[in-house]
Amino acid sequence: MNKEIEDILTCTEHRPWKMPNQKWFWYQEWNGVIFLHYQIEEKIIRGLVPASLELDSFDGSYWISVVAFSMNEIHTRHTFPIQYLSNFHEVNLRTYVKSKNKSGVYFLSIEAEKLIPTLIANLLSGLPYQHSQIKRSANSYSLFGKRGKIEIEFNITNQQSNSSKLDLWLTERYCLYKGKNNDPIPLEVHHKPWELYGIDIGGLEIQYNQWNHIVDFQHPALCHYSPGVKVVAWNL
Repeated sequence: MNKEIEDILTCTEHRPWKMPNQKWFWYQEWNGVIFLHYQIEEKIIRGLVPASLELDSFDGSYWISVVAFSMNEIHTRHTFPIQYLSNFHEVNLRTYVKSKNKSGVYFLSIEAEKLIPTLIANLLSGLPYQHSQIKRSANSYSLFGKRGKIEIEFNITNQQSNSSKLDLWLTERYCLYKGKNNDPIPLEVHHKPWELYGIDIGGLEIQYNQWNHIVDFQHPALCHYSPGVKVVAWNL
């Protein structure tokens, strides 16, 4: 086994539940991650999430997050990454749910930079991927697509020495749900704990055509940056 992956698999103290018994199937990296978090009313988010999933809350507050990052090195267990297919920028809009006491995320939108990886991701994952134009530099991230546009200018500040309970609640998530079945099955993931940094937002314009009327995307309640994590995931 690759030493790097072995290190990931043996670092488990932070997980809220045991890892699956099956062998991991996917490897991927989520790099240069920008988190923008927003509080949202329970009744609004309840209308966006399938009834088969419970809403997850932090001290009675409900949240939705824009997460912009670069997806890298995607490949299955017995293959290797291919430059065009395995590396692309991505933005997702997610909220926080749970089922049978497993807290995870539910994606309202996922947009990816490259067309063929987008089509493959839709086919293999069943998640709401859509192709958009995405560009990034050291201090900016921009997206233009059918669902809207995102422009972020930022500067990374100091690493957080002590993450708050809310910081951890928003970031340390080890499964995702499609939520299409009456008894949703979590798609399990695993990685080392996030290294979180502060981030100063110098300029921000977010227009999600479908959700602008319910979220003030220009004024996040909380922001984070992370260099990223190396991830293994299991197939359903």
